Amino acid sequence: MYSKKQFTALEAMCREQAALARNEMEYSLMKYWLAEAEEWKQLRQSDPFKERIANRSSDLGREPINRPS
Repeated sequence: MYSKKQFTALEAMCREQAALARNEMEYSLMKYWLAEAEEWKQLRQSDPFKERIANRSSDLGREPINRPS
């Protein structure tokens, strides 16, 4: 799992790529990189471990699947 610093670095890299694409008038590529940057920003601001913990705890109550031998 990435740390918040890594999410920040990935977001910054995507924004740099978007700026380069804008300078080269590659607007579709710029939009792609800005969307990627936004996704990294959202991941950085979220707590990705909460969902994993919730999923694992919900699995604890399930009965194991009986598989034929």
